Amino acid sequence: MEFVKQFLSLTWLVSLIAFIVYWRKKAGARKAAGEKYKDDENYKNVSRTKRIIGLVCIASFVILGFINSNANSGSFNYSSSSSSSSSSSSSSSTTSSSQKVQEPSKNYVEADIDILLGDAKNNAAKANRDYKGKYVKIINGSVFNIESNARYISLKGSDPYTLLHVQCYPKNQDAKNAMLNLSTGQFVTVYGKITDVGEILGYSLDLEKIE
Repeated sequence: MEFVKQFLSLTWLVSLIAFIVYWRKKAGARKAAGEKYKDDENYKNVSRTKRIIGLVCIASFVILGFINSNANSGSFNYSSSSSSSSSSSSSSSTTSSSQKVQEPSKNYVEADIDILLGDAKNNAAKANRDYKGKYVKIINGSVFNIESNARYISLKGSDPYTLLHVQCYPKNQDAKNAMLNLSTGQFVTVYGKITDVGEILGYSLDLEKIE
């Protein structure tokens, strides 16, 4: 599965770059063809190639997001079912109450999103060692993508030239409800646990709270 994720990430990155290149080629072909550009063979070929590359880019991004979402929810569901099968309904209620009491005591380490993304860009292996499994409070991130079924949101930093971002998967209903009130471009602070670090896309986060 990790190989598939890496392959899809690479496909998305390459197709995104190719899409930008062909977008410019299409503009150049239209300009060169003049007013009758719609009948120009070169323009039509470039336009067709651009559409195909765009579809590949979108498809690889959607499939990658679906795989990541399923992987995270599968882990969460397994943990939940194991807990319920090993205790009665009253003990489950007690455990749930105990978890709610313990949550505020989690030690969230404050981290600026630009520093996180910069660390992953400079040395993803070191960033993985330093941050994976850590509870963090990420500040100064702005929303640039909200998945239509509220399965995740993506946050970016201030660097407009990097593809690295933080993909956040809600782990409770409060976080999912908060996602519904967000807008792209909005600056937010998020709390959660970093579950993965990659050199191409950046970080995956189990999202617990949005401010």
